[in-house]
Amino acid sequence: MAARKQVNLEITSDSICPFCFIGKRRIDEAIRRVKAEGLPLDFNLRFAPFLLDPTLPNSPGEAKRERYIRRFGGPERVKAMEEAMIERGKGCDPPINFSYGGVVSQTTDSHRLIEKAYELKGEEGQLRLVERLFKTYFEEEGDPGSHDLLARDAETASIMSKFDALAFLASDELKDKVAAGIEKAQRRGITGVPFTIINDKFGISGAQEVDAFVEVFKQIADGRLE
Repeated sequence: MAARKQVNLEITSDSICPFCFIGKRRIDEAIRRVKAEGLPLDFNLRFAPFLLDPTLPNSPGEAKRERYIRRFGGPERVKAMEEAMIERGKGCDPPINFSYGGVVSQTTDSHRLIEKAYELKGEEGQLRLVERLFKTYFEEEGDPGSHDLLARDAETASIMSKFDALAFLASDELKDKVAAGIEKAQRRGITGVPFTIINDKFGISGAQEVDAFVEVFKQIADGRLE
């Protein structure tokens, strides 16, 4: 029997990055595939912070489409981008139902909560919260910086009570740790997300197709990638 190998995935991500949501779904599917094939791999996932747009205002933010139109070059271009992303979302398993109404705001507090989830509930808790935060922003048009919504999602993901989450968000806890994580990404030269680092050795930029992740995992399993 082949010795089991550890696959540590550090996924640098932002809570308002649509490709990060897609990338998470693709990594999840790739892991399901190689597990179904019986590959001797044990996975550990951890999300690391990144700010796609540090100039975003704090909650209640501003209208998402208005911000995108100003940043990406006009309504027609933004419309085409939205349509393309909606199609990509449909191709995920399970599908992502991207919706582009609502507001966008600063995501630092979401990263603090994601880090807190790992401290309190480990990998599984952090993954539940990340999934819930993505759903709130991308499918339900929720404000990603709203303390009320962040606290609700923490409770929904069984991280902590809404009351405790609101108290945490009102504090400065983990602000320095999140800032250090963002700086670490910058030192590594990460300029776009998602960016996945495997076993502190190999970097995969972007939301690659499921088959690309499967191939990397197979190479680790059979020793071609050490």
